[in-house]
Amino acid sequence: MKILHVLAQLPSKTGSGVYYSNMIEGFKKYKHEQKAIFGYQDDHVWDILPDEDQYPVVFKTEELPFPIVGMSDVMPYENTLYSSMTEEMMDIWKEAFRKRLEQAKREFNPDIIFAHHLWILTSLVREVFPDTKIIGLCHNTDLRQARMNPHIKEKHVDKIHELDYVFSISEQQKDEIVEIYGMDRNKIIAVGGGYNQNIFYPPKEKTYSDKIRLVFCAKIDPSKGIYELIEVYKSLGLDDVTLDIIGSPNEESKKKLEEYIQGDNSIRVYNVRDQVALGDELREKDIFLMPSYYEGLGLMAIESLACGLYVVTTEIEALMTLLGEDIKESGIIKYVPLPRIYGTDKPVKEDLPEFKGKLKKAILCQIEKVREKRTFPKEMEDKIKSFSWEGLVDKMNRFINEIV
Repeated sequence: MKILHVLAQLPSKTGSGVYYSNMIEGFKKYKHEQKAIFGYQDDHVWDILPDEDQYPVVFKTEELPFPIVGMSDVMPYENTLYSSMTEEMMDIWKEAFRKRLEQAKREFNPDIIFAHHLWILTSLVREVFPDTKIIGLCHNTDLRQARMNPHIKEKHVDKIHELDYVFSISEQQKDEIVEIYGMDRNKIIAVGGGYNQNIFYPPKEKTYSDKIRLVFCAKIDPSKGIYELIEVYKSLGLDDVTLDIIGSPNEESKKKLEEYIQGDNSIRVYNVRDQVALGDELREKDIFLMPSYYEGLGLMAIESLACGLYVVTTEIEALMTLLGEDIKESGIIKYVPLPRIYGTDKPVKEDLPEFKGKLKKAILCQIEKVREKRTFPKEMEDKIKSFSWEGLVDKMNRFINEIV
């Protein structure tokens, strides 16, 4: 089968970029012929497919004289906001992607297309390929863009309801897709998410340091709860605990982080080269923290569990549904109730003291388990393995074989 994968941004460094690459890697097992269209800039290296199977749309060039347009307002690389694009920018952006889509149509003529994000590019894919089977993939940031920029949605996103199918992260997300795009609910399939089992796996033997090692890894952005986390961490007042913040802050976030950290030497801020390096880092930690106010799925929590870390996260409905009651009851993950949220990902200030109190309690609970050197029950390890990419892509492959 000939499969074309389409993404408007880098095929790495963000949740959807990693998802895109993992899908392509996973489908290799089934010997499909695959080609990829994606956003590209700054000599980024991507080698999941050979060069002849890539149709990169190159930004910061004469053709596209601005950085990649990001689905989130804060990206881990230089980016443009959809909300700040002029009509001229939108026209040249669409024209650049249209050219690659038409080239792929002429040269490859795919049997099926996976189009990531229910947004402008996926609508354009349907326009260029009116008779090809297209599955759109919802990553939640697309729904957020539609809510934040309804004028862009009205003008440039008019063909989502014409897609053959949509893969959603959760049952709850189906309702939002129906509400925002008028999609037939029967054409939306909840597939969940998957982690790369070749990168995220437990260490052969768990080693303990003289310190209990907490880790946060996400975009350095207020919506991820990072600043409240630092306040809670400092309030622990424990000498045998450290906090590593893995991420790439922009100048503004860097200054704000420094204000909150205030020279606390037990807090480190650094970035890792890639997913493989991230897996290695996680295996050296004890507890993963995700106090996020907004997540599509929260895949990093699953990746951390797969590496043998205890987890503390906010109550992300899609994550809780996917992992299920057994994992929750085992205590390897602790869920913290969210404060009231407005504007998609902003906490109501009055609720923050109670939120921080509950976050602190959950962290202390997991610290106690590490102090006692409690390891994961074997059945929990096996359950977590069932959420790997291998299982997810197998599900997707069975589905496309039925419809093509």
